[in-house]
Amino acid sequence: MPLESSAAALMRLTARDRYAMQVLLELRYMTSPQLQEVCYPTRTVRGTARRLGILRERGLVHCLRHRTFDDRRAFWGLTPLGRAAGSALGDAPAPRAAVYLVAALHMDHLVATNQVFCDLCREHQSGRLGTFRWFASHRASVELEGSRLVPDAVILVPSPDSQWWMYCLEVDRGTMGTDALREKLERYRVMRSLAASHPGDPLWEARADSWLLFACQARERAKTLAGLAQAVGLERVWAGLAEECASRLAGAVSAAGTGGEVPAPPGLGQGLTPPPGGSPGRTDSEKEREGSA
Repeated sequence: MPLESSAAALMRLTARDRYAMQVLLELRYMTSPQLQEVCYPTRTVRGTARRLGILRERGLVHCLRHRTFDDRRAFWGLTPLGRAAGSALGDAPAPRAAVYLVAALHMDHLVATNQVFCDLCREHQSGRLGTFRWFASHRASVELEGSRLVPDAVILVPSPDSQWWMYCLEVDRGTMGTDALREKLERYRVMRSLAASHPGDPLWEARADSWLLFACQARERAKTLAGLAQAVGLERVWAGLAEECASRLAGAVSAAGTGGEVPAPPGLGQGLTPPPGGSPGRTDSEKEREGSA
């Protein structure tokens, strides 16, 4: 795309478009209903899809589809120009291209994980949950002794003492075998135990006291995972239905009381925060009526 066209596309981004660039930079792919809920709440899903179509024409997003009779979902991601915009707007480095290829290989799992972010945003907008920071798997990995732990996401919620409560999210779709689950749970145990060798490090202190959240498709599977966690000696574990995860987290932290805005601990970056309350600047419809969108 010529430089002039790229500049024009960026100049015409609305406030909600800009937030969508930041969201997709972190989450990589989302469906139209997910983007409507988080980034374009004043539009319908169909209206959101039309807006995304305009952004695709301008070279900012692209769309992937399964193209099967039983799955007509559209998965929206950023083009290189969109990633550059999201990185500049959020002051965050754009992930390597390989991150997007891996995401496409595990699209259903990724979209299920991102739904938890959407659910947390809904809790935030309702006032049941304060601010939080979301770190996708490519930013949340932990190097251990001879191994690596990669949560599906890490959620940080500020505590009343101006520190962070950390929640490591694992979205379970019933595809991982028992032995592989035990190995991953053991890595969580190792992560917590290694925190003692990092005194005074805010990130490792948060990891030491972190909770592990299993978001499952069935209650029986959740019971199985809770039992496996107990067997390897893991405490502070919640396992339940995926659609209940955000509301249960919001209820737990609101009961304990949360703090105000706190800088993210060094080593994780800034992460993704929920959309700002109210209408960020002029609405898309207002801009479109003025002919600037």
